[in-house]
Amino acid sequence: MNFDISHLYAVIMAGGRGERFWPVGRWNRPKQFLPLVSEKSLIEETVQRLFPLLPPERILVITNQDFVEQTRELLPIPAENVIGEPVGRNTAPCVALATALLKQRDPESTMVLLPADHVISPAKKFQSTVLEAAKIAQSGSLVTLGVIPYMPSTGYGYIHAGDFENGFADVLEFKEKPDRKTAEEFLRDGNYFWNSGIFIWRTDVIEKAFQQHCPDLAEKISAWGNGADFHKDFADCKSISIDYAIMENAVNVKVGKADFRWNDIGSWSSLRSLFPLDENGNVTKGNVISLDSHDNVIIGDSDITLGVIGMHDIAFIQSGDAVLVCPLSEEQRVKELISKNA
Repeated sequence: MNFDISHLYAVIMAGGRGERFWPVGRWNRPKQFLPLVSEKSLIEETVQRLFPLLPPERILVITNQDFVEQTRELLPIPAENVIGEPVGRNTAPCVALATALLKQRDPESTMVLLPADHVISPAKKFQSTVLEAAKIAQSGSLVTLGVIPYMPSTGYGYIHAGDFENGFADVLEFKEKPDRKTAEEFLRDGNYFWNSGIFIWRTDVIEKAFQQHCPDLAEKISAWGNGADFHKDFADCKSISIDYAIMENAVNVKVGKADFRWNDIGSWSSLRSLFPLDENGNVTKGNVISLDSHDNVIIGDSDITLGVIGMHDIAFIQSGDAVLVCPLSEEQRVKELISKNA
């Protein structure tokens, strides 16, 4: 099937709440607005990565309504392309809203769905992979991109792939985050890939998938696509991920190899693969002094000195009026910590 790139759109999901990167990230400064790996915020990097594959008018961002104006000021896309959800309802309602909006704009559209806060390079390789995936999607497949694992990670969901042909394979099964032993088995097998959270599909195909697997949201798509105001009933949507709602139930799913460097930077320790390390394996940013300390992540405001002695495998993060200190093995409990201060 021929593919006309003029019908290709990107939808960027930017609903993060800043919890994982507390205290640098806060409720009013979520992860996508943080300049974690460059002088630009993660969402700016995500949009820039789409140029020149897509023009600004075919890039949409769906965020929380509290961040609409901030996002509009930050990004070089039309203001009307930044859409605010009244409340957070996970990724499936977000995709349903995107489907309705693209139905209105272009009934022949193909959607590239991607998170706002991943680190991907090089951009040209990312673009060529997305373009090939969009071509595959024209046959009616729901396409996702799988990252080739280089370690037995327990922090990612996995995709079990069949035999590859021209860079794409049928998805046999989606797997939840495994324990260490299972992750090691996946790595040895060679047919398991990290779930990147990037999806490509024709808009009419994903709508049919909602009709089949999630009829409640399919009704929303129909109503919103015909002009109903999503602000009035978005809060009625069930909070569910696109993986649970659609991808794990659909049969027409293909996976392509993500032939680029990818990191979802879901934790402080993930920065260790992105930043240069000092002679003791530490990531440091700001005014840091350390003695006999190794394999730490130590980050602070530049006007405050952080002194560390005899510490190993910890996160020591200072930002504004707050400090986080924890073993890197416990960093996933930051949400639990924040909840105690609510």
